[in-house]
Amino acid sequence: MPATKTLVDNAFKEYRKQIESEIEKRCRDFCAELCKAAVDFRLKKAAVGAHNFTGNLINSIVVVLYRQGKPIHASYANDIMPKAIQFKMTASHGRYIFFRDYDGVEHTRYVPEIETNEFFGLDDAMYVAQNYKPAGRNMFDILVAYTTEYAEYVGENTGILTTYAHAQHVGIEFLGLPKAG
Repeated sequence: MPATKTLVDNAFKEYRKQIESEIEKRCRDFCAELCKAAVDFRLKKAAVGAHNFTGNLINSIVVVLYRQGKPIHASYANDIMPKAIQFKMTASHGRYIFFRDYDGVEHTRYVPEIETNEFFGLDDAMYVAQNYKPAGRNMFDILVAYTTEYAEYVGENTGILTTYAHAQHVGIEFLGLPKAG
């Protein structure tokens, strides 16, 4: 009997590994889809009035997959978008003048209201991906983040960052779940 129990235990362990591997693969695909969806959504908003001077906000988007609290995969908007044209603007600098900004508009000016670390948006995304720790003890966690200091400000003042609702929508489509209601 002990040999049979060992055989059954080993079979279940192997089956669990296969299931976890398949779930991880699907989560990695989902992260890439979420990142693309967040970028596409941001680009649609830009088409109706939002303006992107440096490209750092959109290039700061990151979707990170954690397995038992450790980052195992990150999808960066920077991998699918043109790179930012300069570091993040900061309030203490005063007015910025662009010959041609990220959106291709010539002779633009902007006076930022938020202090930043003056890094690139990708730098912030990489830092968050490597240093954020999910609170729960889940097998897998997914983080969707706009990592610039002014992402919250932009969201509050122009309404362009509705990632949570958009991620829910993409998740429902991606996973084939029925819509609520």
